[in-house]
Parts: sequence; structure tokens; C-alpha cells
Amino acid sequence: MLRLGVLSTLILALAAPAGAAEKPRVMSIDNCAIQLILALAERAQIVSLAKGGEVTTLAAIKALGEGLPRNERTAEEIIRARPDLLFYGTWTGSTAMTVKRLGIRAIRLEPPRDVEQAKRQIVEVATLLGQEARGRELAARIARQQAEAIARRPEARLNGLVYRSGGYAYGADTLVDSIMDSAGINNVAARLGQKLAGTIEMETVLMAAPQVLLDDQVRDRADPRIATDFLAHPALRRGLPATPIAIDTLSTLVDAHRATLEGRR
Repeated sequence: MLRLGVLSTLILALAAPAGAAEKPRVMSIDNCAIQLILALAERAQIVSLAKGGEVTTLAAIKALGEGLPRNERTAEEIIRARPDLLFYGTWTGSTAMTVKRLGIRAIRLEPPRDVEQAKRQIVEVATLLGQEARGRELAARIARQQAEAIARRPEARLNGLVYRSGGYAYGADTLVDSIMDSAGINNVAARLGQKLAGTIEMETVLMAAPQVLLDDQVRDRADPRIATDFLAHPALRRGLPATPIAIDTLSTLVDAHRATLEGRR
């Protein structure tokens, strides 16, 4: 999976212009496509989004999705809605193949492995949505954020880790790894040999002793779950930085880096 929270570190909500004349109608059965659709499509273009994708995303992105129809990822819903474009991912491929045979155009979104790939994907998706100018604007904005982060990051690098519920972490060849590098933070998961995304045992993390623990998800306290309190585990609280640092932009990640080096955290 991509990224609820991960792309949000790059994407800042843009106000969609009114009217969707002649623009393709879009539907998503993959949570990972939701942020791109919300940031790029006009509201009137969106047929529905996958149910559940709104639970752990940033407030600005979540606000854009409020009131939009949700779907259960079923072929019956897609056939009934007949969208011009359907976005799907790794876990919804069989449904997409079914509706493809009925003439519905289905596009699989692959997780970008670095910021450059993310920018290209934004432009590609925007073009499919008839919003190429909007996509190029957002990609340029991300490029500026990255350049500013690289210029502002301290010379001394930190060892950090994005550690999610259930021990989920992002290793080498991931967007998270690329974002951390832009902010001058070494990815502990990658140094432990983790490729792509997967789980790392808590004991291994404690032995690696990252200097900063990063949190790329925003918990929805109105929908509490046991897994969302994973980072509050007593062992992690005793052995690692007291409070995971919430990140929402590259700028705040660089600020967290500086604050940690200065001993304010």
C-alpha cells in the first residue's frame, strides 16, 4: 500500500474549482488513491471513494472528502455507477479485472518509491482526470517544498523511524525513505535491511534505538482502535523518544529534526 498519511506529507489540499464539464467521472476502490483524487479532481467528478479510507488521514484531506459517497469495493457498485475511470490497487485487482471485461477503464496505482516518482504520478493521474494544469501545479509545489527542506536541513543527520501500529515500517525504496532523506534523517528501517514496507519486531527497534520516532498517521479519536495506541506501548515509551513526532509536511519534519538536535524534544 501507499500511504494514507505518507502522501499527505507532500500533498497540501487545494481548493477545487467549480464545475466539472466534460471531465471524466472517477471512482476509487483503493484507499491509496483517495488523496490524489481529492487533491486533483473536481468534486463533481467523484462518483464515490472506497469506504474506510477517511479514518486515518490528515484533517485537510479528510475535510475534502466529507459528504462524498463511499463504496464497498464491489463489482456490482462499479457496474451500476459506470464511471469513466476506476482506480484500484494491489488488494482490489480481481474486482477491477471483472469490470474491465465489461468495458470500464480501470487504472492500477502503484506505490511511488521516491518523491520524483510521486510527482510524476500526480501529473499522470491529473492528466487522466482532465486536470493536467492542476497536477503540474501540485508537482511544482512539492518540488519547491523538497528544495526548501534540503536547503534548511541541519548538516548533522539523525537516525529516525516511521513506526506504525502492528510494527509496520517503511524501508528502502519507499516514498517515506525518500522524504526522510530530504529532511536529513537516516531511515532506521532501511539500515536494518527492510526493503519496501513490512513489519519489524519491537525488540529489533528497541535495539536499533532510533533518535526520533515519527508518526505519519493522524488518529481519529472518534473511531478508537486498539492498534492506534501501538506507539504508546510501555516498552517503546521507556526505550525510545517519549513522544512520537507527528509529521504533516516536509517543513515540519525539518523543524522536528532541528528541535531534536537542539534538545528541545
